[in-house]
Amino acid sequence: VNGGNMTGTTGLGAGIRLAMTLQRNIMSTARNLVDRNAITRLAHFRYAYINSSASRSSSSGGGGGRRVVTPVNASGSNKDNGKKKDQHYHVFAKPLVLTKLAHFLMDMHRENGKWTGGKSRPLVLLAEKPRSSTYMVVGYEYPEEAGNVVKNKFGQNFEAAASSMKGMFWFDSFDSNVVEVAAKDVQKFLEQLHYMMEQV
Repeated sequence: VNGGNMTGTTGLGAGIRLAMTLQRNIMSTARNLVDRNAITRLAHFRYAYINSSASRSSSSGGGGGRRVVTPVNASGSNKDNGKKKDQHYHVFAKPLVLTKLAHFLMDMHRENGKWTGGKSRPLVLLAEKPRSSTYMVVGYEYPEEAGNVVKNKFGQNFEAAASSMKGMFWFDSFDSNVVEVAAKDVQKFLEQLHYMMEQV
């Protein structure tokens, strides 16, 4: 057992190093999004894409397709030479990590006063998964003041947006505020999400 050895590949030391690496990735990605002004503010929420490369933009969609609510075996068609490119970004395509990034961004902007009062909005993050041609989408509500409890309504809003359009969606996460969306449908999904929230 390698419980206390910080240089080992297993045990507590490896776990601590992994957590530190993850936190550094979260901080650097958050700074990158802010420095590039990559977080867009709409009337009802802010959103940002986390793509696997700077040259790739999100696809517009909304054409044919089918609604999927169970997992499919999509291994993707990318070859080995694409694996290194998406390693850093793939970690953010995990709901828990993407939520941690959202929390960090919210906390940072609440502390500096930029996302408070009338400027306060929920946050939607969309992380690309190139090998499956999908995006992991997380909706994050955050209290304006520490200690307050805010009900996350993104679960019902995600369902409403998905039901209002043709596309491919996977609601497989334990958390209702998480959905995986086909890359070709993600832009339309975002537009429908804003539209559905406009109607409330």
